[in-house]
Amino acid sequence: AQEKAGQQLGSFVVLSGGNHSSLGEQLDPSEPPPTPDFCRGYFDVMGQWDPPFNCSSGEFIFCCGTCGFRFCCKFKKTRLDQSTCTNYETPLWMNTGKPPSRIDDPLHDPTRDKTNLIVYIICGVVAVMVLVGIFTKLGLEKAHRPQREHMS
Repeated sequence: AQEKAGQQLGSFVVLSGGNHSSLGEQLDPSEPPPTPDFCRGYFDVMGQWDPPFNCSSGEFIFCCGTCGFRFCCKFKKTRLDQSTCTNYETPLWMNTGKPPSRIDDPLHDPTRDKTNLIVYIICGVVAVMVLVGIFTKLGLEKAHRPQREHMS
């Protein structure tokens, strides 16, 4: 490293001319270059599924972050151990209850479902009342008409 001591400010020493390696991470030339990580798909804190992705963009080759929020980063020591995460299945709080029964469900008996029958009865009664009203009006109009005399 070509670091030179710079000025001293209080209890801090300002260094200049470093090799720009961040957090003191240096690559050993005898080691092969690391292979890009694969971030597994997971359910985030809102219960939304985040699909899997590869970390293969330039220097950002490690899967980092938390179990609920993952991203690609540069440094191997901040890599996320994905095997410790448990958010790969639908969260329990998202299971809000039993879905409505389906038609082919053996527990669903259509003969016991009286909803349609009630609707038909109500519509039938309304139709009969309308017809009675129409015929009553026609009968009253005919009765109140002046009688014409038939002359031969």
